Amino acid sequence: MAQLMTIARPYAEAVFALSQEANNLDVWSEELANLATISRDEAMAAMIKNPAYSADQIVSVFTDVMGDNLTTEGKGLLTAMAENKRLGALTDVSEVFETLKAEAEKRVRATVISARTTTVEQKKKLSAALNAKFDADVEITYEEDASLIGGIKIKVGDWTVDGSAVTQLNKLGAAIAQ
Repeated sequence: MAQLMTIARPYAEAVFALSQEANNLDVWSEELANLATISRDEAMAAMIKNPAYSADQIVSVFTDVMGDNLTTEGKGLLTAMAENKRLGALTDVSEVFETLKAEAEKRVRATVISARTTTVEQKKKLSAALNAKFDADVEITYEEDASLIGGIKIKVGDWTVDGSAVTQLNKLGAAIAQ
């Protein structure tokens, strides 16, 4: 996974720069999401991995599936990635692009994992705190994980706060063991 991200980043950054210049971030966002979906299809993924198919043949399938929704620039990206045997990284290209887009639009994605359902009041407080911390509009996804026992985990990109009871108990157990 980390290797695919390393491969994907330069493509995503190039597409992002191009889309910012042309002021069409949303068009690229949708196009990359569609290309990523196609690349994840079982038959398409097998074709991408199969050396019997040429880059042109693989791009042709993407072109046929996308139809009029594939821009000239999108076809250029596909061709470059196919020639370099990098089409397996399309999902990661889309993810990196979305992260860059969110940063440019001063939006941040966060995941809050709690042991129990988060109340409306708790959501308001978390939203306000995260918006202030990141000086951005934070889009929060809430998840439940009963194994946490209590407390919450907050993930924003590489930044993580783990205030779960399970983690605190594990730390206490490690400290006692020493």
